[in-house]
Amino acid sequence: MTGIGEAPADLLSALEAEPSPESVEDMIAVQTLSLGRRTVAVVTLTRPAQHNALNLAGWQRLTTVFSALGDDPAVRVVIVRGAGGRAFGAGADISEFPAERLGTAAADRYNSAIAAALQGVQSVPFPVIAMIAGLAVGGGCELATACDVRLASTGSRFGIPIGRLGVTLGLTETRAVAGLIGAANLKYLVYSGALATADQALAWGLVQKVVDPGELVAETARLAWNIAESSEVTVRATKQVTALAADPAVTDQHTLIRALHAQAYGGEDLREGIDAFLAGRAPKFTDGRTPSHGRS
Repeated sequence: MTGIGEAPADLLSALEAEPSPESVEDMIAVQTLSLGRRTVAVVTLTRPAQHNALNLAGWQRLTTVFSALGDDPAVRVVIVRGAGGRAFGAGADISEFPAERLGTAAADRYNSAIAAALQGVQSVPFPVIAMIAGLAVGGGCELATACDVRLASTGSRFGIPIGRLGVTLGLTETRAVAGLIGAANLKYLVYSGALATADQALAWGLVQKVVDPGELVAETARLAWNIAESSEVTVRATKQVTALAADPAVTDQHTLIRALHAQAYGGEDLREGIDAFLAGRAPKFTDGRTPSHGRS
């Protein structure tokens, strides 16, 4: 079977460089790369001097960004990363807590902004890859777990050391992290304040692959391009059915699962995939979409 080729040079270049200043708004940079009929988006947290800690405006901007990307029919995959090479994200900006997070009303507003951002990442219909180099701590760790797949470089560190602050985890954040590493490991991270190594994160299932720092860009680009070149019917259905599978009450007779099944086995991508496999060539899939009501 013909495999997916190497990632385009434009994608590699975008991931090797820092985002341009004009692409940044409220500490979030957005770059969209049109690669033929496919668009790959790169979202960068851009406060390297503060280890890419996000303030309230940054969390709100993430929600806006992912809402717009989710509505773009050309987008196939999004990569989230941190600027500067030292951190993916160090969580929330503690310096603004006195003004923005003290008192129940202020905390509700701030916590709702974080939850909305994480839910925005989770709800887009295409895969989101976290490219992690350095620290993924607090809200940065939570943001990474909201993504579909996480790739990390050796030397990366993960943790939620909030016990020294006196804040609490929201339900959205707790579900995102505990859903990957289990409740006991989440409690350990909070209670101990420890930062897990990349190897420990890999063993827990927090990340899917750990590579040398010099290989992280190429590995991330390769995965993103593999997704972009794969059947969009398969890719989007995988995200949707995986989300449904978390509910033990869902069966194979669920309306969405039946609709996805019908689309796949009655659609053109399967025919093209079979023909390409038998001919020993790369498939050329259509721009088919999974049912719109099935956004996970």
